[in-house]
Amino acid sequence: MTLDTSEGHSLSLQGVQLLAGSGKTVPADEALAGKHVALYFSAHWCPPCRGFTPVLADVYQQLKQQGKEFEMVFVTADRSKSQFEEYFEQMPWLAVPFEDASLQRRLSERFGVQGIPRLVVLGPDGSVVAHDARAAVMADRVGANFPWAGAAGPTGLAALLSTPRGLLLLFMLLWWLSQWFTKRQS
Repeated sequence: MTLDTSEGHSLSLQGVQLLAGSGKTVPADEALAGKHVALYFSAHWCPPCRGFTPVLADVYQQLKQQGKEFEMVFVTADRSKSQFEEYFEQMPWLAVPFEDASLQRRLSERFGVQGIPRLVVLGPDGSVVAHDARAAVMADRVGANFPWAGAAGPTGLAALLSTPRGLLLLFMLLWWLSQWFTKRQS
């Protein structure tokens, strides 16, 4: 399978091994061929991720029960293998192995991941169907609108504040305003 990006770049998964919940590895091109694929960028240390993962697991199970040609792949941002393993135990889908930091980085770069959690949904041909389906999944907990085509995630101020850089900018702005008001009252 080859994954396409909105910029027309592609990333082949030929020869890539994914981790299954049983601890065994499966060839990515076999496990994902002909299916919609959701790449779940997440981490154990991220509170919003830990809140979203159980919801996503329920939706995943429902889609599987409905017979949808669908697979999910966890792409970790965890800092240690033990965190990754503890978190992955809660997930019924596949994962990029913790040791494959190169693939994790390439996937994050290809899909412009700057904040987590992020859920990128790809069509069976590897094209991007939804750039960030997290909000769509939260609003559609039975998977009725799967594959959540066009879901783009937060925009505007919400998108800015969902990144560390945006939060730093907000903090600096608030600090500057507090200094300005303090000087005006003196």
